[in-house]
Amino acid sequence: MSPQPASALRPRTLLPGDGKSIARLMRKITPLDDKLDRNLAKVLDDLLEEERLIGGLIEDYDAAGARTVVAATLSAFVPPEFREAYLDRPWPCLTNWLLLRCLKGDSGLFLDRAEQAQGNLASGLDLVMLDYIQTPMDFTSPEGRRIMTVFFPFFLSIHRGYNLNSMIVEAGAIYEQMALSAGFRLYKPLDLDTDPPAEPVPTGASTKRAVYFFQRDMIADTPPSTPVSAVFTYLPPRFRFTAGEQRTLLRAIDGLTDEEIAGTLDVSRDAVKQTWRSIYDHVIQVMPDLVDRGQMVSGEGSRGQEKRRRIVAYVRDNAQELRPHYLRRG
Repeated sequence: MSPQPASALRPRTLLPGDGKSIARLMRKITPLDDKLDRNLAKVLDDLLEEERLIGGLIEDYDAAGARTVVAATLSAFVPPEFREAYLDRPWPCLTNWLLLRCLKGDSGLFLDRAEQAQGNLASGLDLVMLDYIQTPMDFTSPEGRRIMTVFFPFFLSIHRGYNLNSMIVEAGAIYEQMALSAGFRLYKPLDLDTDPPAEPVPTGASTKRAVYFFQRDMIADTPPSTPVSAVFTYLPPRFRFTAGEQRTLLRAIDGLTDEEIAGTLDVSRDAVKQTWRSIYDHVIQVMPDLVDRGQMVSGEGSRGQEKRRRIVAYVRDNAQELRPHYLRRG
């Protein structure tokens, strides 16, 4: 009997409609308010639809092609005034608190696409890592290590390309070693037993927690090999693709076909093809050497696939081209 092929882990960026999968994982690990727990999938999908969350899923495909979501990460950008208020007096279970506020109608705590563009162009963006969950959460187990091997480069691909000013993580103290290894600094321990919080915390929340922090001026004292250092490396975009072009390129990086891209963006396949033509035309104007002029002809087939491959490879390595910024068009 021939051996069964091993399962394959495949990461992809979050899409509207992923709220249910993320919520299923979060309920296993993350302490949540009861009302938030019941409405979590909708809250997440609303935020994804408004492009107020960034993140991704890792799916495990078995030999038959069936897939199971085994990990998810999500983050959001917050206004500078929130960052200052939180760091002045941190409180526990920040993810639960923020998402509960969104459930109550205050989604403006997370910046939308236009506000992210303003931050990229100005003094920078302040990011809160809301959650990372995987099954199993035992990072030392064989399966845990297998997932983490995929997660770390995926984390970089999701968070790179933004003009970051700071990053905040609040979590149980058991994750301290993971946070420090990534390059974060311990900002403040939170002991709920000795210093009870002003607001109730979800049932099951660990009482020993901590806030971890990193900001741009810490790069000089941080090993360049850490994930945080890589995330804080920023270059302005050269192409300034439109928002629609960026969405198409993001799906292409995930390996989607044109038909699949059309489905996730709720547009026709012809619209996707038109977007590719717009991308090709703009690339040859801005960076002729990226794709040989002889290849820049209309139509698909081998030539079309080659120019697409080159462009997708470039933006995969230059994530700033896919982030909110002043764009050529809307």
